[in-house]
Amino acid sequence: MGQAQEKPKILVLTQVLPFPPDAGPKIKTFNLIKYLARDYAITLVSFVRPENTPEHLAKFLEYCEEVHYVTIRRSRWRDGLALLRSFFSTKPFLIVRDESRQMTRLLKELVTKKEFALVHADQLNMAQYGLPLPVKNHLLDQHNAVWKIIDRLSKGETNPFKKALMKFETFKLRRYEQQICRRFEVVLAVNRQDAEALKVACEVIPIGVDAVGTEPLALQPGSLNLVSLGTMFYPPNVEGVIWFATQVLPLIQEARPEVTYTIIGPRPPDIIYDLARRNSCIRVTGYLADLRPTLEASCGLVVPLLSGGGMRVKILEALSLGLPVISTTIGAESINLENEKTGLLADTPQEFAQSCLKLLNEPDLQVTLSNAGRQLALEQYDFRKAYAPLTKIYSNLIPQ
Repeated sequence: MGQAQEKPKILVLTQVLPFPPDAGPKIKTFNLIKYLARDYAITLVSFVRPENTPEHLAKFLEYCEEVHYVTIRRSRWRDGLALLRSFFSTKPFLIVRDESRQMTRLLKELVTKKEFALVHADQLNMAQYGLPLPVKNHLLDQHNAVWKIIDRLSKGETNPFKKALMKFETFKLRRYEQQICRRFEVVLAVNRQDAEALKVACEVIPIGVDAVGTEPLALQPGSLNLVSLGTMFYPPNVEGVIWFATQVLPLIQEARPEVTYTIIGPRPPDIIYDLARRNSCIRVTGYLADLRPTLEASCGLVVPLLSGGGMRVKILEALSLGLPVISTTIGAESINLENEKTGLLADTPQEFAQSCLKLLNEPDLQVTLSNAGRQLALEQYDFRKAYAPLTKIYSNLIPQ
């Protein structure tokens, strides 16, 4: 019998360790690694945070030949120094902040010891590390058109100094992002809007979740709890939650005083806790390792985003779980969410409140959206289907 063909070796670079898969970027990349591991021998190199454990790293040995890491530490004074350095650089602050000599040295050592067919840089922050490597093929996986996020945030900023800083960062990010994307053989974007913003030819691959492997929630009939879910140190999430709690929730309470609102996500700032102090119906949980009990006690996920970019993995996860979704148009951008068929869409405070009340008042609608949303996730957003086009893209770059 013939000897089994050796898998081509690829180098995957990530800005955050994609385990546990408890945030959008981590979910996307974790499923990507699982998908690629079928056909490629992966060496994973990732920045890690102090909260990452050896068990988190060991998880990737199920899918990767090797796992290497560099610890990254964030603090206000480090960010301040990075901001100061960025003023004297053509690079934007978000790129300067993640510069690491240790990461550069590690990657140089790895490429001298092993021949890789391709380097897969996950997110813009890792482009600066992947591009200089002497590897034949370079692929950049853009979770977002990053400059769009800062640009949208700046439009809602009322502090003149912060607004000016955001405008300056947007200008530098836009130029940097578009220039560096042109230097990669292949750029992946998660939607057409981001591809157009990057001003470069992109392969559009939507984000995939494990819909097939997700057990639907046993939703409790009659629940009057609405829930928000997301990384609470991410400015667009904070902005959206504040908008919902101050402009939408009071309108809902006028019609349904017994409604409750739960905010889930790590590291919420004081301004989020202040919302709960001012309105007794609001509960802030912080990080929850097990989301299911809280989600099963809810009637719907609210996604009140006013800015941001890419695709909201929280929506895809909710659809997989059979949890009805109420979102702004920006929140559901590039997801095939049809109003009153697979979800509810609204953009003004009055419209958003009415959509929430419709869900609270119509149990049959909750069931319809739950079933239709899960079916949508299974048909279009399970990673086994969503990432299928990657097979051809990789095969064109690495003929086997």
